[in-house]
Amino acid sequence: MTSPSDTPLSDLVSVPAKRAELTTAAGAEVDAEVASMGGLKGTAVKAGLKAITKIKPTFVSANIDRMLPAFAAALDPHFVAGRQSGDPEAHLVANGDQIAEDMLAITDAKAAASDNNLAVGTYDKLRKSAKAQVLNAMPRLAAFVVRHGT
Repeated sequence: MTSPSDTPLSDLVSVPAKRAELTTAAGAEVDAEVASMGGLKGTAVKAGLKAITKIKPTFVSANIDRMLPAFAAALDPHFVAGRQSGDPEAHLVANGDQIAEDMLAITDAKAAASDNNLAVGTYDKLRKSAKAQVLNAMPRLAAFVVRHGT
């Protein structure tokens, strides 16, 4: 029998109540991460997000909910390996480069399929620095995954 701490992330997000909880919690994490960004890149991210959410206030939560199953599936093998290592949070951070690539492949595909010109334009402008942003956020992401995945 699988214990709750052995449940794949992709299984957790298939439970509607858990998915709603994770979407809300992830939205708060995105808000905190964006608020913590400084410099020109932080200003650009904040401005882009502000422009998009002014038109569509639910943009962030809707996209988190839409991408959560794919992100969970991408994180599953890393999280399993992290559990096996005994320190899933440290494992996720240490493997941040591959995790960032996996997650950005998902967002790239979503952007390519989107018909929201403002969102795609903003994404395209920010994409060149996206991997660095994901890597900077990896400690927060790893803590989130461990907190909600165990």
